[in-house]
Amino acid sequence: MSTRMKHLLRCITISLLVSGALMSCGSPPEPRDNEGTPAEAPARAEQALLTLASCPVGSGDLHYAPPLRNERQDVGISGTSVFSNCLALLDPTLTSATYTVGNLGASPFSCLDLLEVGRARGTLVWNTGETSTLVQTRVAARVEGLLLTLTHVGSVESGKFQGATVLRTTTFLSTDLDACSGPEGLRRLSGPSTLTFLGLL
Repeated sequence: MSTRMKHLLRCITISLLVSGALMSCGSPPEPRDNEGTPAEAPARAEQALLTLASCPVGSGDLHYAPPLRNERQDVGISGTSVFSNCLALLDPTLTSATYTVGNLGASPFSCLDLLEVGRARGTLVWNTGETSTLVQTRVAARVEGLLLTLTHVGSVESGKFQGATVLRTTTFLSTDLDACSGPEGLRRLSGPSTLTFLGLL
């Protein structure tokens, strides 16, 4: 693995959107008057986000053609993630889903771009036949031992849970990136994935 790749793996911890989505959900401090006694609460208090749906078991699979290298080249990207054991707060019929990122077409991309901020749109098809269009940004890349965890945060653009915040994590072996420097390049990344929807009722 190149020195630049190792540096990126250690340093990239872009968590602004994650913390904004998950930490700004609580209620504000209770307002008080000048004498320190509680003042009348505002008519519309900030509400905490609820977990509308969660799929804790899943697997993600990404394919690159031609294989990725450390140098940018035109690459077509496609991927599929399959989720199970899903639980929805108000819809017990939702139990599994398949997320697909269609062929995005060839565009300049490299292995180093995997660790940078990136935006993607994909379609989630639930076991009920309902769909959710997700628009997400890759906001964090964290390395723990041999594991590389990518975190995506975004929203549901349309369909089931429209307007909800969506959080997706996928974990790969960091050693898979060694192929970027090899003669064959990196053809595929796969690993366990989770999916969570947050919002207001």
